[in-house]
Amino acid sequence: MQQMTMSPSICVAILFLALVSPSPSSASINNNNGVAVAAPSVPTATQFLQAHNDARRAVGVAPLTWNSTLEQDAERYAGRLGIRCKLEPLKWDAPRIYGLNTYWGSGFNDGAAVTGSWVYEQQSYDHRANACAPGKVCVSYTQVVWNTTRELGCAHCTCRSSRDTVAVCRYFPPGNYRGVPPY
Repeated sequence: MQQMTMSPSICVAILFLALVSPSPSSASINNNNGVAVAAPSVPTATQFLQAHNDARRAVGVAPLTWNSTLEQDAERYAGRLGIRCKLEPLKWDAPRIYGLNTYWGSGFNDGAAVTGSWVYEQQSYDHRANACAPGKVCVSYTQVVWNTTRELGCAHCTCRSSRDTVAVCRYFPPGNYRGVPPY
């Protein structure tokens, strides 16, 4: 049996095509500012929704449902944050109509990892005192598990200036009312 060999130039061409071909898992859309925003997809929504609902189930709170209007708002907000690649607050319409969690992280992070970073703040939350531990932040966690919140929409994007991830989740009704425990 004769052994087949491939010329080095064909091997290089195949390798090049494999590297530059888009993969379904990295699908994105560019908004008008040139920032790659993760394309709305069932897997992305499922990642965020499942991670949120797992955290809510752990404390006995009803699950959230996905809201495409909140997702669209989160996409716009994430796209704006991705231009600067900073979590500076943005002036946004009706800030208390929706709840808000924002995220910035090094490299690519999916919906489960982003939500996991917010849920990690649980260790800084004292339920008996209904407060964050001194010098700690836990308001992203409390929004994730806020008892009266029913709907969620999230998006993430890759920053224009780096490969870092910016993510935004919007919640309705919002949570984090001063003096009111999340659950």
